[in-house]
Amino acid sequence: MGDIELITPDGLHRIRLPYEGEPPHGDSYHAIWINGVRAPGHAWGCQFACTADSRFLAMGWMATRFERKTAVFDLVERQYFVLPFYLSNFRFCWPSLEAVAPSSDGHSYTFDGTETWHTY
Repeated sequence: MGDIELITPDGLHRIRLPYEGEPPHGDSYHAIWINGVRAPGHAWGCQFACTADSRFLAMGWMATRFERKTAVFDLVERQYFVLPFYLSNFRFCWPSLEAVAPSSDGHSYTFDGTETWHTY
């Protein structure tokens, strides 16, 4: 794997994901830079989804090696939320992040305003 760059649909947000490494037989992991600001943790794998309005970006994520989670970044407010379970393949249908693969066990997460967001 190599470096990844994502541009949101509205063209206003640039996410740089420089390659940092990979575990044996695993997906690569990457540092996360959002609009020039280093975000916490690492993007892990190649699953990303953005809301149609370009405000929220979801990704496979890890705070520590090698515990895979799913995180959602609010690109406007510069904050993030870690889902209580991992989704391996997903899409946004706001206010939900929905699984689109059987390997995700049919999980979805609907944002209801009670989430604890962390600033980055």
